[in-house]
Amino acid sequence: MTEHLDFNPRQHITPAVRRKAMGMVNSLENGQKVCKRLDVKGYLKIDIGPFWRMLSKDGGHRWFLMNHETYNREIRK
Repeated sequence: MTEHLDFNPRQHITPAVRRKAMGMVNSLENGQKVCKRLDVKGYLKIDIGPFWRMLSKDGGHRWFLMNHETYNREIRK
């Protein structure tokens, strides 16, 4: 669902990446295992492609779509 997905408009996310991200969230809601739990802080992540990640800091209730550089900064906070 799109209400679970958030992104920064300055990152110029293409429609194809947005569609894939929404599809991954829908797959997760349908019970498929598409995310990994990070050991560091217990965050969840979904790889969208080589340059895009989705990160959840609240156990999968809200997902943030970001490029890999932003993702690397966020997991180190």
